[in-house]
Amino acid sequence: MHRKIDAPQSYPYLPYHPIRVYKVVSTYAGLQFSKLMRLVPLFGHFARFQLTNSKKTDMVKNIPYGRGNNLLDIYIGSPSYMSTVSSSSDHTDDDAESDHTVESNGSPVIIYVYGGAWDSGHKSMMMPMAQNLANQGYLVVVPDYTRYPHAKIEEMVRDIQDAVVWTTINATRYGGDPSNIYLMGSGSGAHVASLAIMHDAVEQLGGIHAPSVEGDMTPLVQIPSWPDQPTYNHIKTGGQHPFKERVHGLILFSGVFDITFYFAYLHKRGIEEVSAMPRAMHRSANNYLACSPSWILSTATATMERPELLEQVLPKSILLIHGEQDRLIPAHSSQTMFSLLCTAEIPNIKFKVYTGQSHLDPAIDLILPSNAITAALLNDIADVVRPMNLSGTGASTPNGLLEEEEDMQMLKQHQEQYTREFDGLLRESTLTY
Repeated sequence: MHRKIDAPQSYPYLPYHPIRVYKVVSTYAGLQFSKLMRLVPLFGHFARFQLTNSKKTDMVKNIPYGRGNNLLDIYIGSPSYMSTVSSSSDHTDDDAESDHTVESNGSPVIIYVYGGAWDSGHKSMMMPMAQNLANQGYLVVVPDYTRYPHAKIEEMVRDIQDAVVWTTINATRYGGDPSNIYLMGSGSGAHVASLAIMHDAVEQLGGIHAPSVEGDMTPLVQIPSWPDQPTYNHIKTGGQHPFKERVHGLILFSGVFDITFYFAYLHKRGIEEVSAMPRAMHRSANNYLACSPSWILSTATATMERPELLEQVLPKSILLIHGEQDRLIPAHSSQTMFSLLCTAEIPNIKFKVYTGQSHLDPAIDLILPSNAITAALLNDIADVVRPMNLSGTGASTPNGLLEEEEDMQMLKQHQEQYTREFDGLLRESTLTY
């Protein structure tokens, strides 16, 4: 855990109250048991993948990107390119301009930002999932990024920005279409990915006021501005400077989009002191808001002079997926984000709730042939990446597809509920930051 690293002053060591100890132990044991039950088939499939695919030439490993020692892997799905791409040995700067160049076939590009509670994970564990996506015809990029305790949220966002910039520049060399890039993330990875995009979109429109919670004097986190990036899709707005489309779409699994509510959820479970999240977000009420994509979008919609411009600067295709029985990150998180995105009138936005499913993780759910939801998840992704119709929105619930009138009523109710709970939570004196 992070007992002595960047510990809050109120708890320099883990608290040992019996009730808190019980909550921590029971929660941790439950999570580990759940992971074990889901990872048993994963390990078998991963071993089979290693034995049958380790010598294939559709994977390029350990390509440097951005700053520091960050590396990424690329998975190329079309067999026709295998003869021009070298084997899956490590990639260095010396051969960056020579033996991995292929002719572009315009394949959609998926950049996958893995989860891991902001403090764990590695790109190599995404190999089977990335291979499966590549076999569907996508060019898949899996970057490693700096995590807590070596970095906090602003460094994580910068790494993902760098990964998108690198992919935009180099996609054509691996057969990808740089104008058709999708940022996919799960759990904490969905949070980092969406924060990078939402913050940039609002900044392009002039920004919003900083959060100002009474009594919080902590310095505000500085989310970095987007670095220089070749832009294939400019959005023209009359005589104004054209906006820049960073990625064409977002695909977000079981994401954390409201850090304030998630802190409250961790607090309720008694594990906020052992989670990396509060520390990675600079542990303050104002910073929890500034790091919340839902707060950014809600504030922009309510306070901007021309909120209708959000439609033009946000990604054109967005897919939110959540498990109905998710106890790690409640589905309300994605439900609220969907409601807010609908107000921005994104051309192609979908929200899918999977009945009876817990925490959906594409690193597991997209690689097992025996898993009943694998085909459904791949179809959901294809519907967003290769949409037949870019008009309107859709929401899928355990009860099926909603009619438009019911859909709008549901969104209105969720928005009102979100506003009431959000305001109440900020006034709640029992929550200490």
